[in-house]
Amino acid sequence: MSTLKPLELSLLSPIDKIRYNEKGLILVVIQDCLEGTVFTWVWMNAEALEKTIASQQVWSCQNAEIVLWKADILVKEIRYSDDNPMVVIGVEAQHQELSGNTLSGLFDIICDRRDYPQLESYTCKLLAGGDNKILKKIGEESAEVVMACKDNEKDAIASEVADLFYHTLVALAYHDVDLREVYQKLESRRK
Repeated sequence: MSTLKPLELSLLSPIDKIRYNEKGLILVVIQDCLEGTVFTWVWMNAEALEKTIASQQVWSCQNAEIVLWKADILVKEIRYSDDNPMVVIGVEAQHQELSGNTLSGLFDIICDRRDYPQLESYTCKLLAGGDNKILKKIGEESAEVVMACKDNEKDAIASEVADLFYHTLVALAYHDVDLREVYQKLESRRK
């Protein structure tokens, strides 16, 4: 499969090069531009794609009508593959509920525990202990990751990294840093 080609977010994009099926439609996959989580897929015709590019919102074809998919997302990138005719649209969701990503889901639970504490929750006990308790756990988990890597124990490495991710997410929630800010930093470094 060839690399997906970015399209400019303007009507000057080469949408005339897109191969539509016999009904004049193309499959479009909608995914989170930072996490890669696939939200859904829709069908578009040339008019819906042009409208999507012009408005930076996703428009799809449903029962011969062009309709707005969701109002609370912003199109950040559009890619097309010649080999397997389909369009991939990377969007930025304005609300976290759209995300199905494991880290985002876990972060949402941690933030929920922060905002609505539950007495028996380990997460709530960590948050109540503040930086001293949270940072101590991050230090311990970091050392355990190092030891598991040194011993080359794949299962232990995965387990310890999971613990480190969890405790780091608790630190983010405690300091009110949204996980998407971390994704944005990673994305900017990738470019």
